[in-house]
Amino acid sequence: MRAEKSGAAQWPRYGYAVKDLNFTVNECAMNRVMTWGLLLGGEAALAVLVGATFWYQDAQYSLPTPRPLELVQPALGEVVELPELNHLRVDDIDPRPTLLHFFNPSCPCSRFNLTHVRELIHEFGPRVKVVAVLQTKQDTTALSEFKQLKLPCPALVDRQGNLAQRLGVYSTPQAVVLDAQGTLFYRGNYNLSRYCIAPDSQFVVRALKACLADEPLPRFEPIAMVAQGCPLPNAAHVVQEKPAP
Repeated sequence: MRAEKSGAAQWPRYGYAVKDLNFTVNECAMNRVMTWGLLLGGEAALAVLVGATFWYQDAQYSLPTPRPLELVQPALGEVVELPELNHLRVDDIDPRPTLLHFFNPSCPCSRFNLTHVRELIHEFGPRVKVVAVLQTKQDTTALSEFKQLKLPCPALVDRQGNLAQRLGVYSTPQAVVLDAQGTLFYRGNYNLSRYCIAPDSQFVVRALKACLADEPLPRFEPIAMVAQGCPLPNAAHVVQEKPAP
């Protein structure tokens, strides 16, 4: 009788232990499911956020840059005096065209087309002078930061945006092509694609080839010369045109 009572008294304790064990296993499984759910949900949310950011930037920088009201642009075919470039000449008679690459280190668009500019330098090599014109308020560190990009061309800091203003540039990245006589041959976008990979809008490539061959500028669609990208950092105070109602 004592053994039966003793055994009967112990069984409930084993039963509770088994139930507790099952509950612990189920709780661990539920925690794992919740953890995986949170991870997958977080990754999905991150993917949506990255996609939305990419779409926003692509839409933002594919639109025309607001044009300053007081902007005066020299016409194509006009000779523009640029004494800032004199120290970059090989000699007094330098028969090469010049490509001025207007670059802002704080502008995402300027970063996007660095590979394309490197390709231009590699393709046209010594036949064209390529000069980076830095648009930045950080005069003391601009050149050192630019050298870290390892773009194989000389650079100058356009303090207060004076050079850009004389050439009618109000956005980055923008290209200006001057022939050997200093005549304004082309001013506008590199490409309509963010990374300059659209084959049907290689504006600067075609402009340089025409300039080197002493041919007229190709007939580009108007969008080629409607600036896209970031406004110049020194032009933030300029009143912008408001869209027509």
